[in-house]
Amino acid sequence: MSEKEGRQSGSSPQASAVTVSDIQELIRRKEEIEAQIKANYDVLESGLQVDDEIVEFGSVNTHNFQSLQNIGSVVQHSEGKPLNVTVNRRGEKHQLRLVPTRWAGRGLLGCNIVPLQR
Repeated sequence: MSEKEGRQSGSSPQASAVTVSDIQELIRRKEEIEAQIKANYDVLESGLQVDDEIVEFGSVNTHNFQSLQNIGSVVQHSEGKPLNVTVNRRGEKHQLRLVPTRWAGRGLLGCNIVPLQR
């Protein structure tokens, strides 16, 4: 096929220069990206979820909790540092580790914490 015919059919001389190792590299990169996506998804799934009942948030627990301002203070003082959180989720206790971080939205957690209505 001449260069002119190749251009008319939509392929180029450069396209024929793709090697098996180029394709293998693309597949490897794709698998790395998919692994990163899965790891990020797993982190999101294991973090705070709707209806989690927080029983301990850093130094604040069910015995010394007075208001949501206690939680806000712990978050502000823990920016960029791991924070241990214990929640009851569907009747089971789960230990979480959150790192309050600045993001595009308000606050440092990316979620709203509301008092439990009993």
